[in-house]
Amino acid sequence: MKKILYFSLGFIFLLLIFQTLFYTPNIKKITEELYLEKTYTLKTLFFDELKKKQESTNTMAFLLSQDSTLIDALSRGNSEKLDYKNILDYLGENGYYKNLWIHVIDKNGNSFYRSWTNKKGDEILSSREDIEELLKEPKAMQSLSAGLYDLSLKSIQPIYDNNNNFLGFIEINSKLNSIAINLKKEKVEPIFILSKDKSKKLKEPFSKIFIKDNYIANINANREILELIERKNIDSFIQIDDYILMDNYLVTNIKLNDTRGEDLALFIMFFDIKNLDKNEINSFKNIYLTGLITFLLIYGLIFLYLLKTIYAKSLNKEVQEKTKSIKNQQKKMSKLLDIYDKNVIFSRTDLKGVITHASSAFCKISGYSKKELVGKPHSIVRHPDMQKELFEHIWSEIKEKKRVTVEIKNLRKDGSYYWVVADFEPEYDENNKHIGYFAIREDITANKDIEELQREIIFTMGSIAESRSKETGEHVKRVAKYSKLFAKAYGLSKEDVSMLELASPMHDIGKIAIPDEILNKPAKLTFEEFEIMKTHAQKGFEMLNVSSRPLFQVAAEIALTHHEKYDGTGYPNGLKGEDIPIFGRITAIADVFDAISSDRCYKKAWEQDKVLEYIKSEKGKHFDPKLVDILFENLDEILKIKDSLKDIYN
Repeated sequence: MKKILYFSLGFIFLLLIFQTLFYTPNIKKITEELYLEKTYTLKTLFFDELKKKQESTNTMAFLLSQDSTLIDALSRGNSEKLDYKNILDYLGENGYYKNLWIHVIDKNGNSFYRSWTNKKGDEILSSREDIEELLKEPKAMQSLSAGLYDLSLKSIQPIYDNNNNFLGFIEINSKLNSIAINLKKEKVEPIFILSKDKSKKLKEPFSKIFIKDNYIANINANREILELIERKNIDSFIQIDDYILMDNYLVTNIKLNDTRGEDLALFIMFFDIKNLDKNEINSFKNIYLTGLITFLLIYGLIFLYLLKTIYAKSLNKEVQEKTKSIKNQQKKMSKLLDIYDKNVIFSRTDLKGVITHASSAFCKISGYSKKELVGKPHSIVRHPDMQKELFEHIWSEIKEKKRVTVEIKNLRKDGSYYWVVADFEPEYDENNKHIGYFAIREDITANKDIEELQREIIFTMGSIAESRSKETGEHVKRVAKYSKLFAKAYGLSKEDVSMLELASPMHDIGKIAIPDEILNKPAKLTFEEFEIMKTHAQKGFEMLNVSSRPLFQVAAEIALTHHEKYDGTGYPNGLKGEDIPIFGRITAIADVFDAISSDRCYKKAWEQDKVLEYIKSEKGKHFDPKLVDILFENLDEILKIKDSLKDIYN
């Protein structure tokens, strides 16, 4: 019995050493690495949002620099016709371009137009060193800066006339509130603090929020966080190297300087530690617990071994082998089940579709607990955007014991959504009896959000072009839907159909560069005027071809070729037949059909019989014969699209 006592004391001593030298240091190390990784993620998220905002602002500044009305106003030195209020109101109501300020500066460094005030004609070089330098060598410039009103993203584009003569600059100032909103969606509480020197120079601070002498730029700043910063003093946040822990928050910062290297702003991000993914720590604890259990098992085995030495030596070998086998199986099974449950979005239902099991990963993405899911029909996560016919199709297929793979938009408990690719399959017991169904899913929400963002940008750009030619934004939506229908019926791939639907709204983006007096002339254009009008195809191509992204390359191709005719009499390049890209041929018939069959502010729509007679007469001339046949074969569906997206005039 003394051997057993000595062995037990020794084993306890080893456990204490193991706890001190292995467990505690590793928990500390993993926790610190987790905080550092989250700090890096927060900073990356901020810079990604900043870059995305800057790219959007740059794009808007470039497009407006091509505005023929602006070019004409600068050329004449008369800003009376300049008014971007409608554009700014539209962007504010239909996108995330809120609180944009537009400033036009002439080539002499005088303020030519301001969107936020009627003040103009004043000399600004004394307060704008950046403009003074740019006048020496005109070029595009982007920066984060603070002026007399706010901390903002600034994008400056030079403006030239048709003879490439420099006329001045257009400057767009974009607030940082959308960045703060997007950070909040990621459960980050951001505070944007302007330096003391820059804060003193503010004339009319936009948010009107201050912490002592420092201006707070984001109007949606969390009040409790602001009080915390005021209590702790701003200087304590400037000194953060990587991160600090404060009142249950992981806090990190980003310090940025202006173009002269002086302090500009401090961006502080607060992340509630309770929202931190601690799977790695829990995994280590589980491994440690498994190891501890293993040690205890070993101790038990050795203890039994000693007992058996005294009482039953003959049973020693058999007990050791069985215990070791059980331990290994339990360890492997426990790890596999834990990994599967945490990482695979999985659910099981009975034959009626009632949930009988849901993995932790399924609970995490849906926001429901297992208790809330089990016993409920699977429709608990059905999103109202998904058509009933899709689920009827899924149900009919799996009832036939078939495997079904579909993309589904689901509804979280908090009302938000997520997208998954789901595989549904029937389930059988050991006797091959059909007992229910199970589904495995992959989260594709990020990809779907990117697609929606691209769609919003495309329709916004297309609508800007159409609004200049006094056409409604519904025109580009109808052209997109018509193009999608034609592409499907023509037999294009699913990817090409989707790409065409996204890109076709930008077919007339080149009209931005056409003068108003030509673009909106109520009478027939002269030969010279029509030649200028025809340049919008080439100009649209040049605007869009600056990007190498596939979507913009397709949009550039459509802008260039949608006025080519099947018989070779179109413009700008006189392409013929199938030398015209299929995307251009499809957009051509969709655009013409909508243009002649829809009302405009300056004309009435043709009667339907006249529209169809014209389309038929242009078969093989203006239009691809196959596409004309498709139009007549799908006329009912096309008219449904037309009725569902009617124009609205003020």
